[in-house]
Amino acid sequence: MGARLVALLIGVLLALAALGWVWQSRWASQAPPLVEDRVGLLSEAQRRRLVETHRLLREDHEIDYRVVIDRDLGDLDRYAATEFRRLALGGESGRGLLLVLDVAANELRLEVGHGLEGVFVDAFIAYLEARQMTEFFAAGRVADGILASTELLVAQAEGADPLGSLGLAGSGGAGARLPARLGEGARRPGTTPLAGEVADSPEAVLAAYRQAMAQRNDNPDLAIYSRETREMLASWVVTPAQMDNMARSLADCPVEVRRGSGDRVVLRAPLSRGDCPPYFLVREAQAWRLDLVAMQAAIRFGRNNRWRLERGQLGAYAFAFDDLRLDANGYPR
Repeated sequence: MGARLVALLIGVLLALAALGWVWQSRWASQAPPLVEDRVGLLSEAQRRRLVETHRLLREDHEIDYRVVIDRDLGDLDRYAATEFRRLALGGESGRGLLLVLDVAANELRLEVGHGLEGVFVDAFIAYLEARQMTEFFAAGRVADGILASTELLVAQAEGADPLGSLGLAGSGGAGARLPARLGEGARRPGTTPLAGEVADSPEAVLAAYRQAMAQRNDNPDLAIYSRETREMLASWVVTPAQMDNMARSLADCPVEVRRGSGDRVVLRAPLSRGDCPPYFLVREAQAWRLDLVAMQAAIRFGRNNRWRLERGQLGAYAFAFDDLRLDANGYPR
């Protein structure tokens, strides 16, 4: 009798566990997706990359960021507010963001929940859309525009109280609606020269680069760039927001270590400043020049915008990091 009772109890527990698994699976399958592309504007690989980025944003900063891409949505302000409430973004804390892109109306709106209004004020959201996101959209790179904008959202969030301001759930209409500029065509880079850009030291070249970024000078042919860097920048989307962010970063990142070997030099900030990447310079035609091509191959930014290295991509600059211990993911210790 005892053995039968034990067997019966085990059977009941297994049945309850199975029911719980089924319920959890159904709930997960019915949960609103982080990225909902109803018109097929994104490739599946792009959608998955956005989903992973927004998942990490929620884990690291408790920000619930969703994207809806559709057409013929009507009044985008009203639609975004209604959809925000329907999805219950941010829960009770109101720490939610909703990006709505109407491809037919060629408009976008980034809706901000109450819990984030103190971090992402309307002026910042309008700046993010106009000076970063839509620059990529105009060049036909919608996924890249959303990803690049998320990087600036993280930077803004890290400069504020990580818990944000407390508020009611839902959205009170904070955010901004702007033309999406889909298919408009990429903005042509400038041709403005940079005064005093031919410098005689790596530190002076980096200072000239900061000056160029502060002036929003996107001329790809500046003498501070290596030959390969000029070729790369000629086909890049360089936005005003990226240049502003770079200027701020360079102003705030001190150079502590200079390591050289022949015609290569690396300038590094203190390791405690994981948001300050190393800079690679190569000597060409008797002048030091920024090697952004090598930097792009070797330096990656992980969660919270901290830099790490791709070991196999350091090439001629590997000497500059032989004093560091890197973890399995390439982060310096």
